[in-house]
Amino acid sequence: MSGVKTILAFDTSCDDTSVSLVQGETILVNVIASQVELHKQFGGVFPTVAKQAHIENIEPSLLLALKRTGLTLEDVDAVAVTVGPGLAPSLEIGLTFAKNLAKKLKKPFIAINHIEGHLLSPLAKRQTRKIIEVKAAKKTHEKKVKFPVLGLVISGGHSDFVLIKNFGEYVRLGFTIDDAAGECLDKIGRMIGLGYPAGAVIEEFAKLGDAKKYEFPLPMTDSRDYNLSFSGMKTFARNLISKLEQEATGRGENGLNKQTIYDLCASAQYGVFRHIIHKLDKILAKENIKEIWLGGGVAANQTLRKLLRFKANQHGLVFRAPYSKKLCADNAAMIGVVAAKKLERGDVITGPRAIAKIDRQPRWHIGEELR
Repeated sequence: MSGVKTILAFDTSCDDTSVSLVQGETILVNVIASQVELHKQFGGVFPTVAKQAHIENIEPSLLLALKRTGLTLEDVDAVAVTVGPGLAPSLEIGLTFAKNLAKKLKKPFIAINHIEGHLLSPLAKRQTRKIIEVKAAKKTHEKKVKFPVLGLVISGGHSDFVLIKNFGEYVRLGFTIDDAAGECLDKIGRMIGLGYPAGAVIEEFAKLGDAKKYEFPLPMTDSRDYNLSFSGMKTFARNLISKLEQEATGRGENGLNKQTIYDLCASAQYGVFRHIIHKLDKILAKENIKEIWLGGGVAANQTLRKLLRFKANQHGLVFRAPYSKKLCADNAAMIGVVAAKKLERGDVITGPRAIAKIDRQPRWHIGEELR
C-alpha cells in the first residue's frame, strides 16, 4: 500500500473507546475498549462514568493499536477524531487527546461527523493475507460506487435516511422524531427482562418466535415525509406485556413463559423493521437511488440485512453493509475511512491555532458544516 496515507483515528462518541489505524479503506487495526459491563447497573450509558473510562482507556488503546501494527506515531500522516454527534463529556476526551497529539506530531487534523462514519462503514476492507478471505473481500468491494446512494444509519441513538450524492455531499431525507430503532428494541427488551443491552438478545430470541403473533402498530402511514417514530411501539409493547403478564398470573403461571417471550421478541423486531421498510419504499419510489448502504449498531442484525438486501434486489440496486459486527458498533475504523476520503479532498485542519479552535459538537447533524 505504498503511497497510501496512514490515518490514526479516535472515537469516544459514547461509551466505547476506540483507536484505529487505517490506510484508505483498509483497516490495519481497530481497537475497541468496551464499557458495557460498567453501564449495566444503570440500564444505559451514564455520562460521567463513560468519561472517566475514556480517560483511563484512550492511551492504552493507542499503544495497543501501534503494537499490533508495528507502526509508530512517526508513521502517521494525519490524526482524525469524532467531533460529534454524541455525549459531550465523552466527545471531550477523544477530541482533546487527538488535538494535542496532532499538534505535538505536527500532523493534519481531521474532524469527523460520527454519522458520516456509520454511513461509510460498509466501504471498510479487512487487511488479510488469507486467499479465501481476499476473494470474499473482492466480491464485496469490487464494484465501484455508483451515486446517488441511500444510506441508512440504524442504531441505538440514530435512525436516519441520508442521500449520499458523493463523498462529503449529504442530504438528510428522514430521521426518527423520538426514539431510535435500537433504543426502542433495547427498551422493549428491558420490559421483558432481557437486561442491557437487549438488542442482540432480541435478535436471537426472535429466531424462535412468531413474528406475526402480536401485531405492532405501523406508525406515520399518513405522513408524506420520510421520518420515523418508534415511541408508539414502546407504549404498545408496555401495554401488551402488562396484559400478557396478567393473563399468565390468572393461569397460575409465574411470569411469561419462554415461547411468549420469543414471540414478543419476534413481533417487536418485525414491527420496528416493517416501519423502516415502509419508509424505504416511499423513498425508492421517488428518489433516484443506485445503491443502499446500511450502518449503525442495528446493522449487525441479520434479519434487517436480509430485508434490505431483498429490497435492493427488487429494485436492481447494490446493497452494502459492514463486513464485521465490530464495524456496526461505534468504532474508530469507520472514522478513519471517512478521514481518508477527506484527506484526499484536502479537507483538513492544520496549524496549532486552527486545531485549538475545534470544539465538540454533540448535536452535529449530517450535512451541516462544522461550526
